[in-house]
Amino acid sequence: MQTLHPDNQELSKIPSRRAGTATVELALVMPLLLLLLMGIIEFGLLFEDYMILKNAAREGARTAATGANTTAIADRVQDAAAKLPAEELTITQQYGVYDEGSWSWYALGDISSDEGVINDAPTGSFIRVEVSYPHHLVAGRIVPGLEDEPGSGSITLTGTATFRRE
Repeated sequence: MQTLHPDNQELSKIPSRRAGTATVELALVMPLLLLLLMGIIEFGLLFEDYMILKNAAREGARTAATGANTTAIADRVQDAAAKLPAEELTITQQYGVYDEGSWSWYALGDISSDEGVINDAPTGSFIRVEVSYPHHLVAGRIVPGLEDEPGSGSITLTGTATFRRE
């Protein structure tokens, strides 16, 4: 005996092929969607770490511009970048002097003065603080070629700021 639908159409007992098609389409599209999602997450984490480094370099350069010693500058940078592991930060402190059409950059050091221990950058020179950090990639093993060095699983991010010595 046939079962009739209210509008007189015969119901088929054969399952619809649409369900199988949707499963295949999902299987084809899901890797691309996951890759896109991983890329969005990775970019967000990279951008966050870069902004932390830029702010830390700015804080360090501002501290250096006031005449603080190199230890105080490094401490200020590490405080500003507290979210990142301090042992992985590379802090470079330099001062620049413009002479006869070109810049000369020297490593910032400390001297003793009447005010205590201060940095040796001459007044009016520019002080540059550079902070580098190896950002560990979330998708490094999934998408090869993103790393600085193959197999490292990281990209080196750098934040730099320059202030004039007061």
